[in-house]
Amino acid sequence: MADMEMTGVGKPEKADGENAGAKKGQGSGERRPDRAFLIFVLVLIGGYIALFLTLSLLRYANFRASSLDTAIFNQVTWLLSRFDGATSTIRGMNLFGDHMAPILFLLMPLYWVRGNAPALLAIQTVALGLGALPLYLLARDKLKSRPVALAVAVAYLAYPALQHFNLFDFHPESLGLCFLLFAFLAIDRKKFTWFYVLCFAAAICKEDMVLAVLVLGLLVYFKYDRRAGKIVAIGSAGYFLVSVLFLLPAFAPVGYQYGGRLGQFGETPLEAARNMAFHPLRTFNILATRQNLRYFFDLLLPVGFLCLLAPTYLLPAAPAFIINMVSSFSPQHTILNQYTAAMTPFIFIAVIFGLRKIKNWAEGGFRQRYVMGAVAFVMIACAFAGNFYFGPSPLSGSWNTKLYSSDSHIDAMREGISMIPEDASVSAQVFMLAHLSQRKHLYMFPEPFVEYVDREYFDGLGDGAKIIFPQTYRHLEKGADTSEFPLPEVEYIALDSGSSVWPLPADQYEKVVGGVLESGEYRTVFERDGVMILKKRD
Repeated sequence: MADMEMTGVGKPEKADGENAGAKKGQGSGERRPDRAFLIFVLVLIGGYIALFLTLSLLRYANFRASSLDTAIFNQVTWLLSRFDGATSTIRGMNLFGDHMAPILFLLMPLYWVRGNAPALLAIQTVALGLGALPLYLLARDKLKSRPVALAVAVAYLAYPALQHFNLFDFHPESLGLCFLLFAFLAIDRKKFTWFYVLCFAAAICKEDMVLAVLVLGLLVYFKYDRRAGKIVAIGSAGYFLVSVLFLLPAFAPVGYQYGGRLGQFGETPLEAARNMAFHPLRTFNILATRQNLRYFFDLLLPVGFLCLLAPTYLLPAAPAFIINMVSSFSPQHTILNQYTAAMTPFIFIAVIFGLRKIKNWAEGGFRQRYVMGAVAFVMIACAFAGNFYFGPSPLSGSWNTKLYSSDSHIDAMREGISMIPEDASVSAQVFMLAHLSQRKHLYMFPEPFVEYVDREYFDGLGDGAKIIFPQTYRHLEKGADTSEFPLPEVEYIALDSGSSVWPLPADQYEKVVGGVLESGEYRTVFERDGVMILKKRD
């Protein structure tokens, strides 16, 4: 896709009512600075990839990331590469009943060579870093200013939400974010084949990315090309409905799960949408919270709110933003995870068109380029200020090297899990999961030892049981009692009381571990610094 700049694919044409690129006959003197700026952007992208790949791999290697999602996607992609189905024992279900992410099939060949969790983290970092390239090219085309286009690329790479997403486990939405940016550049340059391919690639990353593609199709219909917009909008709408109404429920034991996050508005997504529309005052009272206000500022302050000057181009981000705002799941109200993936591309695309509005307003005024330079400087200042106050990079005021380093406790974890055979079935605590995820049977402790949990605690979990006890919860949803079906057996248990015992509270964790030890079914084969490896007795 980067070749779009250097080949006929990237020759700009009329787009959105204006010439999108350089004039014919442009001399070599004009091409030289353009090439220099492009090389500088590529260097910045390379620097971003080098830094955040290092940080991602250090977090992974030193058990500092939660690793739950990385473990799930790594296990399933590994299974797919072995043609062994797509059932994640960590989730207790077929992955395609959890998320419709066929893009994982395209990652299978990686595992035929030497794919693993670090490889997924590397792919994610490269995809997120490359997003700066289409933004630079689009901004250069629209603003006719290489320095301001460079400023947009810098602001993107310094964007706190992007960096948090990069460091929060692997998620296929990272690929979708990159595809959406290149898709918009393709349609702006009237490269329809590229546009269709990239929209399709974004849509198959995850079901909620499809909504962004759908609204992008509508935007293209009204602003660029009716035929292309119609094809993408209708195709993505059909794919979304088939996925949510038929495919996901077919693979999920209890149907599509995430509609329940709208429970404060209704029992089903349709009922929730109706209640939000017909009870606007109640909707406002639910949404007008300090957490949501902080979420809004964390998203837009790092770009100086410039995207609000071109609200039309923010529309494809609206579905994800609204879903996050109304969700009862608190992580969706922060920039600390993957839930900003479908919004980030259009926040920056809107920034570019917002800058173009400022440029048009300043046209004919005193020193237009000074005005644009000042605005670009403010944007970069906001980006780095946001990075300092709530970003995860080394520029952050809260930067902590311990989050990426090893110590004696980490060494004990590493030594302990090295004793577990590659083909053994394992129940492990969350921070160890990714390191053990290339096996067919892996469970997040305390699964499958539900028998040692207080029944009152289990009953009080509600939907939380879907995460803590996926196997048991799904069987109970079908009306079975835990005594009526066999829970899976595991050969090894990997425990660590020296760090977080999530998802259990400390008292329940101690109760489960005590019950397992007292049962006499397992013996301790490793114990040091809070790390215990138990093996099932023969």
